[in-house]
Parts: sequence; C-alpha cells; structure tokens
Amino acid sequence: MTKQLPIVSIIGRTNVGKSTLFNLLVKNKVIISRIPGTTRDTNYQDAEWQGREFTVVDTGGLEKNINIETKGEIDEIDKKISEKTKKAIKDSDLILFLVDAQTGIMPQDKEFASFLKKNKLPHILVANKCDNKRTSQQVSEFYELGLGDPIKISSASGARVGDLLDLVVKKAKIRKVRINKKASEKEIIKIAFIGKTNVGKSSIVNSILNEDKTIVSEQEHTTRDIQLIPFEYKKSDFMLIDTAGIRKKRTQIKKDELEFKSVQQTEKAIKETDIVILVTDVSENLSVSDLKFAKLIQSAQKGLIILANKWDLIDDKNLKTYDEYLKYYKITMPYLMWAKVIPISATKKIRLTRILDEAIIIHEKFKKEIDKEDLSKFLQEILRIHKPTIGRGSMKPKIYEIKQVDTNPQTFEVIIGARMSLNNSYLKFINKKIREKFDFQGVPVIAYVRKLKNII
Repeated sequence: MTKQLPIVSIIGRTNVGKSTLFNLLVKNKVIISRIPGTTRDTNYQDAEWQGREFTVVDTGGLEKNINIETKGEIDEIDKKISEKTKKAIKDSDLILFLVDAQTGIMPQDKEFASFLKKNKLPHILVANKCDNKRTSQQVSEFYELGLGDPIKISSASGARVGDLLDLVVKKAKIRKVRINKKASEKEIIKIAFIGKTNVGKSSIVNSILNEDKTIVSEQEHTTRDIQLIPFEYKKSDFMLIDTAGIRKKRTQIKKDELEFKSVQQTEKAIKETDIVILVTDVSENLSVSDLKFAKLIQSAQKGLIILANKWDLIDDKNLKTYDEYLKYYKITMPYLMWAKVIPISATKKIRLTRILDEAIIIHEKFKKEIDKEDLSKFLQEILRIHKPTIGRGSMKPKIYEIKQVDTNPQTFEVIIGARMSLNNSYLKFINKKIREKFDFQGVPVIAYVRKLKNII
C-alpha cells in the first residue's frame, strides 16, 4: 500500500474513450457512458504489464479548457474536474493524451497540446477509436498538434493496446517490481462509505485524508464512480471506498443510465467490502433512501458502523441528546442496531478517527474464535435464563451443543435432536446473547439449527 509506483495519467476531452482504456488496464471498472462528463473524480488504480507495475489514472474530460483561472466563466463541477485533472498531470511520470480518430482534431485538443508543449510534459499521443481502415488513415492529421507520432489504438476492442503499453513501460522507465511477500500478505481493511446523496460521504473521506481527494459539491449525484483510496492509519492499511448516493425511486433509476450504473457499483462495493459505513444526516429524519441502504446492508452480512453526520448542526445538546437520537435510530432501524452509532461532523472534523479505530476493532472481531469450553458454559448460562421453546410438533427441544463453524461472518450451529424443532424467536435470543457475551458489536452473527441424524 505504501509502495510508490510510476503514475501514468490518461488525459483528453470528453468522450474520447479515456475510461474505456482505463477499464482495460485495471480490475475495478469505472462507469462508461456516452453522456458527456460521466467521469468527474480522478480514479487511481494499479495496473501491470509484463511484470511491470504502475499506477494508472482516469481523469474527467476537459470539455471547457484547462486554464480555468484565466479564461471565462466555468461552473463549479467543471472547475473542480479541471483542478483534479491538473493535479493528476502534475503528479504524472507520463501522460497518455487521447484524441478521437473519428472526429479528428477539435479546439480542445489544440489547446491541451499547447499546454503539454509549453510545460514540457512527458507524453504519448494516442489516437483512439481506430476501429477500421478509414479512421486509421485519418490519424495523420494529428501530426498538426506537434506531439510526435500518434499511436493508433481501439480501446473498445483492445486492438494495439499491448503495443501502447510496451511504449508506456519504455518511456516511463518502469522496471520489474520485486514483490515483498510480507507486505503483499498484509491485510487491507476495506471500508465503504454508503448513503444517500448529499449526506456527506465524500466530505468525510476528504476530512479523513486531510485533502480534497474527491469532488464535493452541493449538486446532487456529484460522485458517480466508486473511489478506491489507499490509506494508512495506526500501522493498519485501509482501502477507503467512496460511493454514489441514491436520489431517485427504483423505477426512476432504471430510466437514468448514470444513476442506474452508479447504484450497481454501490451494491457491488457493499458485497466486496469488509465494513460498511452507513452515513446518515442526523439533522434530518431518516429517509426512504436511508432505509433502502439499511436493507442492502442487512442482507450483505458485513461489518457495520452507522454515522450520524452533521452532529454540529444539532442545537442545545446535553448529556441525554445522544441517547435520544440512539433511541430514534433503534426504533427506525431495529435490524441494524447491533452496530455502533457514532455522532460525527465531517466539516468540523469531529470524531473522524473514531471511525477508523472502530473499523480496526471490527476487523479483529471477524477473526475471533471462541473456545469450545466457553461455548459450553455459555449454553448452560442461557438455558438457566430461558428454556428452549418448541417450534413445530410436541416434543420439547433439547440443545446438545452450540458450535462455532465459521468466522467472517461469525457463524454458529445450534445442535438439537433429530425429531425436535426450535422456535425461531429462541434462535434470535441465542443470536443476541452470543453477540452480548462474546462482544460481537459491529459484526454480523449467524445462528442456525442443525438436527442430529440419529435420536440420542
């Protein structure tokens, strides 16, 4: 996570195929759409070619101009996209300047070519969308840009991308990397920030990182792609995952291409993460969108922390304020109240390190193994408190053993007789008591019944 790899940035105007090329090189795909300006944040991911590793960067399209500080008016999002792109350029060891062979040279191409030459930036001119003989023949016009020989590729089909990568490795002087086995085996704690639009997910990530890594705006649906951001805290390696929010009803989402793809990515992020951070706005009542996310998280069986963001907006706080809000959360989302609720403020940077501290604790709880003797004692304790109740039939159930069969998620087998059945409410009681006894707050606990094959 801390290794410094050469940075190769993919730059160009909108819809030239930057994200399509990016997706060819990396594991975690970004959203691709014909809608201009689909990509907003810069996406950093590691790539590998012929045993050589480098970081590849997908950037937002330069639809306006790169010299935002001197030329005309530009809206907030475009300004931030341009700022992010310029930062990627500044940090780059090599720039892949993509142009569109189908449309030919556009004014933005000329402007950016001038910027590259003026600043003497290391680059490769890449003519994308050379999907047939006609477009390949049109590439010669790009010599007018004065950036050297254009490399012809098709990111859609992958044609000649290998030749491009050979040149990237050579020009960026990327050497073979000797992998440190101990470092590569080090666990990475993946935490995904989930929540509705404008709830403060990106602001929280930026505040934790202490830099504007992702674009933040009052405009809804500013974040579209998931953002994967490596981070180290207290000698633990994290992958912070910022996701898009849901702002529309499910029937409306299907009609909006970008939002539909964003929601798909968010659902994928929940499946692939270790710990979900559900971000809510404590200054408002929990919404339908909040509850939709809560249901997704419930079925995903991941670690969970609930954030009550914008705590600084709550007036007249006293010693009982937190308890009152906690009670409201428990009533509204009772099925998630095995998680810790942390009141925070992204803007005021209140309790942000608590998120990471709690994530480290939860990560360790996932690996926790309970001694067989301790589980035996636990069974006797709960039997004294509450005798098992019958599910179906007339035979009184007898629990012979509670056995831990898996971790991550923590899974327990409740073993009963062959012809017996156990009431589901009693199984929930066991689940709750396991969580309390063995301190499994923040991690999912699964308890299920297994009947013995033979009558004892």
